[in-house]
Amino acid sequence: MLRRAVVLLFVITAVLPVGMASAAAPKTPAAEPPSWKYMNKEALASLLKKGEMVSVDYIGPKKIEMCTVGVLASAAPEKVWKAITDFEGYGKLMPDFTTPEVLERNNKTALVHFTVSVLKLAVLNISTDYTLRYKFDAPRRADISWVSGQVKNISGYWELFPVAGGKKTVVIYAITSDLGSANPLISAALKEQPATVMAINLSSAIVLSRLIAQKAEKL
Repeated sequence: MLRRAVVLLFVITAVLPVGMASAAAPKTPAAEPPSWKYMNKEALASLLKKGEMVSVDYIGPKKIEMCTVGVLASAAPEKVWKAITDFEGYGKLMPDFTTPEVLERNNKTALVHFTVSVLKLAVLNISTDYTLRYKFDAPRRADISWVSGQVKNISGYWELFPVAGGKKTVVIYAITSDLGSANPLISAALKEQPATVMAINLSSAIVLSRLIAQKAEKL
């Protein structure tokens, strides 16, 4: 049974009067990682035993959501790393993914093409695709950047911290995506229901993080 998520929303919004905001705030603010990420990792692991921790920040002029998820995996970082970088296995983890295609791969980077179902409206199934580059610092961190595809402004990372003497891992997953850029149908649907963007990004990040942790625990 999937564990209940402990959701903490840290939304970056302007609180200054309009006349002051332009002078005080940067035009393209960068997302600051959530404060809980910097906690002592053993203490953070104790909190994550109760469920995932999640934050959502709005970044950039288009107010794209940066979703950051923290989960605890009862597996060593090497096993979690193996689960994260088994890109071909993502299709088995999440039904909305087709089997990703690894276009290039070496010890430092990977180029992966994804096709994913984004919205299901009655009998209409709207899918999109994108290609991401992963930069590896095994088994500690994988940085994610957008290369091509319909969905743009995708970026993020996986970061792993060993706890419990290396027997468990605090897993941090952060991701952004501009679903409205996917295609006109998706853009129109999201304009009618703008909260859907956050719902899709947040739920996808939580579910993928959970499933990666569960897969690592079975390795």
